[in-house]
Order: sequence, then structure tokens, then C-alpha cells
Amino acid sequence: MQLKRKEELKDFLKTFRTKSFGVIVLIVALTMVLTLTTKADFLIKTDKESYIDAINLLASLLASIVATVYSITIVALQLASTQFSPRILRYFLSNNTYNQITLGVFLGWVVFCLLLKFWLIDAIPPEVSQVPNSMKPILNLGIYGCIVLIGGLLPHFIITIAESINAASITRKITLHTINEIYQSKEFWKHQEEIEKRPEHPNKVAVVSKKFGYLRSMNVNALRKISQKYPYIDFIEQVNDVGSYISQGMLLAYVAFQDRASEREQRQIVELVAKQFSVGKFRSYRQDIHFGLRQLVDIALKAISPAVNDPTTAINCLDYLGEIVKEILQADMPATGLTRWKGEKLYLNEASFDRIVNQAFDQIYHYGRNDFAVTARLINTITYCITHAKRIEHLDVITDEILEIGLDFAYQYKNGNLSLVHSQEQLLRIFKILQRSIVTLNQRYQTLGVETFLEEDKIKLLQNRCKQYIKEIEEKLKDL
Repeated sequence: MQLKRKEELKDFLKTFRTKSFGVIVLIVALTMVLTLTTKADFLIKTDKESYIDAINLLASLLASIVATVYSITIVALQLASTQFSPRILRYFLSNNTYNQITLGVFLGWVVFCLLLKFWLIDAIPPEVSQVPNSMKPILNLGIYGCIVLIGGLLPHFIITIAESINAASITRKITLHTINEIYQSKEFWKHQEEIEKRPEHPNKVAVVSKKFGYLRSMNVNALRKISQKYPYIDFIEQVNDVGSYISQGMLLAYVAFQDRASEREQRQIVELVAKQFSVGKFRSYRQDIHFGLRQLVDIALKAISPAVNDPTTAINCLDYLGEIVKEILQADMPATGLTRWKGEKLYLNEASFDRIVNQAFDQIYHYGRNDFAVTARLINTITYCITHAKRIEHLDVITDEILEIGLDFAYQYKNGNLSLVHSQEQLLRIFKILQRSIVTLNQRYQTLGVETFLEEDKIKLLQNRCKQYIKEIEEKLKDL
């Protein structure tokens, strides 16, 4: 079972083990037992008017509760979107099966009760005061259903919503979706080989989009079958990666034909290839690792903004960003964006590892470098990723990132830009963390069997500056 599905099932079952839910179940069960065993038996042997009153009361109560609860839920989601990111709203409604089913059950049961009243009870002749025995089971089902929904499912739904709008819950669900997509992409990555530049061909026919929006996904297996089915296709080349914005008439792919392919055949194949690309108004997690990263980064940026001032949430996002990058490293993602399906005529354009690392950490450092806790956790997170790099190409990308952050922080310190926002003790700790990152980086290069590497001079420069600034700060602290 996928990690995301396991987590969702675990959260669902966890709600049933809460004390509040146990009390609710006990009350509902006791009510049903008393109803079935006592002489009152108002749901079993009552007359027609009592059935009408019971169904009207419960249906109207259920409808009122649903309207109130969902109004409050929408307000809570609006507040959550303001604090975190408006992109999370789609998860609670269109992408959340549980919320959809719950809303459908509540509204469906209201309609069911109304149908019982108008189609069954009203069909009984006015002179008959008792409900026929044949109708009682379905009427009892409607009434008992209302009791169970109000006493059982409603509190369960409220508890679930309250937990789901928590920052830790939101960021974890985004991470699970993204890691799940990494697991699926891993099966494709192992069949791809990296190429340095796009293939050239004298007869490349453009496949353009008839819609505008975001490239949500593409059917890779279908494109492979098309390239194999038609012998006069030399190759199919994807142009824009999934998640890119596509204008109407913008390139989606190229199809390289041999000279013997007629214009009619070329046109049919181009139309067939265009159908394998899905363009819509929303991005999705499918084949788009950047989408999950973008949401986590947005939440982190909102959290460290002066309006929200919640660095703990930003740190939480950094932890999950590090987990995603670690999973990408372990899945052996291609280092470059251009790849070719091994032994086949399909070229793919995917998100490069360099873009992923930059998107995950650059903006958070830029806007959060004045916060000690965020900066320290950011450097520690990148150091954590260093230890999981299995390829020199991936390690080089992480090296560039740690050098970019480290050298900029050293420059900001040298020019006195950090003295007003960080204490001397905090600056000392950050430079020591940077120093440990450099040691970890050198050790990882040695583990991969690399003696000399491209950024060796810059690494030594940063290492020397860290030593120099650590010494300066320690002397300042002695003088205090």
C-alpha cells in the first residue's frame, strides 16, 4: 500500500479511537436499545402523524446542522488560506474524498427523508391513521439514519476538519502527495537516460496546444506506443515539462517524421500526440513534483512574513522539504531535465534536480535569513540532504546551494547587515553550522570517490571565512 494511502487510513481509524467518538457511539447505541425494547417503541408502533413529525424534525435539523457546519468550515478555510496559501483550499473540497462523501451523505439523507414523506406517507389514505407494516422498515431506516448522522458522523467530521486545517497536518499531507508521486516517477526514471542537448532533425513537426492553462499531465505510455506503432516516426520530443504554463498555440512537443510520411499521416499523428497532453486551469500532483514544493515554500513564506510571524511553521515546511529532496536523491532522479527513454524514440523534458533544489530553498533563505531559527534549520536541512546524495551530479547541485547561501551570509555579516537582527551568539552558531556542512560535504565527496571537484576553491574560501568570523565573534564575546 502506498505511503499516502496508509497515512490516510491511519488518520481515519485514529478518529474512531477518540474518547468523544466513543461516548457518542455509546449514546446512540443506548438510544436504539431502549427504543427497541421499551413499550414506547415510538419508531416501531407509532401512528402516521408521529412518523411525519419525526421525519420533518430530523430532516430539518439535519439540513440546518449541515448548513451551519459548512458555513463555519468555509470561514475556517478562508482564514487558513490567508495564513498559509490559497492553493490548499482545493485539497479540502475537490481533492478530498472524505469531505465530498460526507457532504453527499448528509445532503442525500435530507433528500431521502423528504422523499419518504412525500412518496410514502402522503400516499397513505387520509382516513388511515396507521402506517402499513410494509412501509415501517424503510421509514425507520430514514429516522435511524438521521440519528446516526447527527450523533455519529457529524462530530467525526468536525474533529477531522479541525485537525485538517492545522499547519502540521496540511504540510504533511502535501509532503505525502509529493513523495507518492516520487515513488511513481521512480519507475519511469530507471528507464531513462540523460542527454546533453535536444535532438536535431530536418523534419520536426510542431505539436501545439489548443487550450491555455497549466500542463497537468501527459500519457507517457501512450506516447511510447505511438512512437513504436508508426515506423515513419523517428522520435517524439516533449518540449515543456509538466506544471508549465501553456498559452494557446504554444509548443507541447515535436514529432520527427521521415520523408516518406504523407502530410495527411503527419497531421493525424500530430493530433493523436496532442491528445496525450492534459492542459487545465489547475496544476496537479501527478507528474509534477514542483507543485508540492511550491505549496510548501508558499506556506513557509507566508509564515515568515511580518503579517503572520510564525517561524515554527516555516521550520516545519523546511523539514518536509528536506524529506522530499532526500526521497528524490534516493529515487535517483535524472540530474538533467532532458532524457531519452532507453532503446525507444521518446525524448522527455522533466524538472531538473537543480530547479528542484533552487525552488525548495532559495526563496526561504532570501526572506528568512534575518530569522536565526529559520536560517539555522535551512542549513541543517541542506546538510541532511548532502548525506543522501548518491551521484556526483546531485552533490554538485547541493554544493552550489550551500555555497550560495553560505557566501551570501558571510557577505551580509561582513557588511554589518546582520548585526541588528542576530545576536553574536546566534551568528556564532550559524557559522559553526556552516562549518559542519562543509565538513559533511567534503566527506561525501570522498565517499563517492571524488578527490577534486569544480567548486573546491569556493568551498575552501567559505571554510576560511567561517573560521575567521568564528574567531572574530569569540573575541567579541570575551570582551563583553
